[in-house]
Amino acid sequence: MKKQRISAVILTGVLVLGMTGCGGNSKAKAYQKYVTLGDYKGIEYTKEVQEVTEDSVNSEIDQLLQQHIEKEEVDRAIESGDVVNIDYVGKQDGVEFEGGSAEGSDLEIGSHSFIDGFEDGLIGHEKGEEVTLELTFPDPYPNNTDLSGKLVTFDVKINTVSEQKLPELTDAFVKENTDYDTIDAYKEWIRTNQAEENENAAEYEAKNYVYKKVLDNCTVSGYDEEEAKQEVDRTFNQFKKMAESYASYGYTYEQVLKSNGFNSEEELKNGLTESVGEYLKQKMVIYCIADKEGIQVTEEEAKDELKKYMDSYGYETEQEVYDILGEDYFTMSLMSEKVMDFIMENAKQVDHLDESTETEATETTEAE
Repeated sequence: MKKQRISAVILTGVLVLGMTGCGGNSKAKAYQKYVTLGDYKGIEYTKEVQEVTEDSVNSEIDQLLQQHIEKEEVDRAIESGDVVNIDYVGKQDGVEFEGGSAEGSDLEIGSHSFIDGFEDGLIGHEKGEEVTLELTFPDPYPNNTDLSGKLVTFDVKINTVSEQKLPELTDAFVKENTDYDTIDAYKEWIRTNQAEENENAAEYEAKNYVYKKVLDNCTVSGYDEEEAKQEVDRTFNQFKKMAESYASYGYTYEQVLKSNGFNSEEELKNGLTESVGEYLKQKMVIYCIADKEGIQVTEEEAKDELKKYMDSYGYETEQEVYDILGEDYFTMSLMSEKVMDFIMENAKQVDHLDESTETEATETTEAE
């Protein structure tokens, strides 16, 4: 079962950098019976900022060129990298199967958009030819389990063959497609932007490392079962609403379950219970550190964050947001940021960590 899907799709904010939750800082007293705080000040960490290189700059330029790739129709046999326009009909035992046919479809040869053998089977053929491909679907084939491992045929008509050409990188191209007038100015912007992104990424990794060390230093003996049940129920109901919204795209509830790594609703609930338990552990540690250090979030601060969220995502009422995120999502989100800022202000950046510290951190990460 793909447990990591839970935090990504259902239970948002399991780690402190996006922590959510229910209740105010007054709950810290109740949480203290479960939490014994360890060291959370003076945590040593390293911060390695990736260097901006010519290769990384050129890679970003290549992405821009790829976005403006030009196609030129050619009168020759198909080669890897060409784009072909085709009509095709897929059949199993002579009967056309659902989703296996299309007209006027563009396909890049070598993109692996189709099952193995389809694209390679067109190489060497030319515009106007009709080709029959005898292929076998992979087993398993999650997109359509009825076709897993089945022999099929595709009758393909080649309408056009086009060669792809990257545009030339010139000052004129840069001026037309970016906010800069010259190649040099554009490259300088890329360097500056990548340097900022690399710094942010390094800071994020450092915070994660320090936070995991703080959690590892704390002892959590349990959590309130009723609070856990409420959180599981809320996230489960949100999952069901999400699944229902996919019905308009032709997906069943079972398909949405499987696409998120669960074979049954029971697996989903078990997975949610496990993730909620880890989430509550982190939430309680945050509460207890905040209480001990006098860190608070005002009602006004939380309301401001709520308003920004509503404006950004078009929600009309506060209750709509609370139904999705929980009553005190923004209080805990801001609380987590403040606690993390406090922890980092009291942490110590070093050039190298000793071997035992690095081993402990690795074991903690792997265990999670």
